[in-house]
Amino acid sequence: MIRLALLGATGRMGARVLHLLDDDGRFELAAALTGGDDPRLGAELRVAGKAVTVTDSCDAAFDVLLDFSVPAGTMAWLDRCLACGTAMVIGPTGHTAEELDRIRSASATIAILKATNFSVGVNLMLSLVGEVAMRLGDAYDVEIIEHHHNQKLDAPSGTAISLLDSLIAATGRDRDRDAIFGRHGDTGSRPRHQIGVHAIRMGDTVGHHEVHFAGPGETVSIQHTAHSRDTFARGAIEAASWVCGKPPGLYGMRDVLDGR
Repeated sequence: MIRLALLGATGRMGARVLHLLDDDGRFELAAALTGGDDPRLGAELRVAGKAVTVTDSCDAAFDVLLDFSVPAGTMAWLDRCLACGTAMVIGPTGHTAEELDRIRSASATIAILKATNFSVGVNLMLSLVGEVAMRLGDAYDVEIIEHHHNQKLDAPSGTAISLLDSLIAATGRDRDRDAIFGRHGDTGSRPRHQIGVHAIRMGDTVGHHEVHFAGPGETVSIQHTAHSRDTFARGAIEAASWVCGKPPGLYGMRDVLDGR
């Protein structure tokens, strides 16, 4: 049985992971973790019939840390996982360049799976947009639009950035030169290779991403809508199962899907 520590256990995603673990016999919840300033610190949860107290520390051994916290939470627990040789699954987005460098460096010692989105459909979308961009060519303008709930902390979403990176890799464009994040004022005519990225924050939208390719006389659109956070929670649980026992390295959801 896999001993799993869940970081961000009191958040929206943490709650869905805990719910799904009730019916997943592969895992034992070793720790339900949160930040020291969380008012729910010390609360008791029941998972698979077992009482677990929400805490900001953990002395128990665990096989994998599933992180659905915030970037600061990731970094706070990265050293613990390094010291124990424990695998990590990292879900938060919005890490700084320095934090991403630390994660990459740590992956030389432990197995780390980092994903901006754990949905099977989104990871298929990441593959499709690059292929479409290559086939349509420079005559088609490209725009990315993402919608999320009004409590999301970072913009654009990590998934939108991943979509942007897929498009850039497929077309040989340059992010610093060709990507624009929103528009305002007298922007002039649209540069030929520009990729627009736009973030919408409203209501309780779980997650919606669109990529539009507009060319002479037509528009091609690819979009994905998440109807429930369980979509991401299921993928994250599969990632946690998959990464256990893997050699050091920095993995992504594509590795999980290809390894089925």
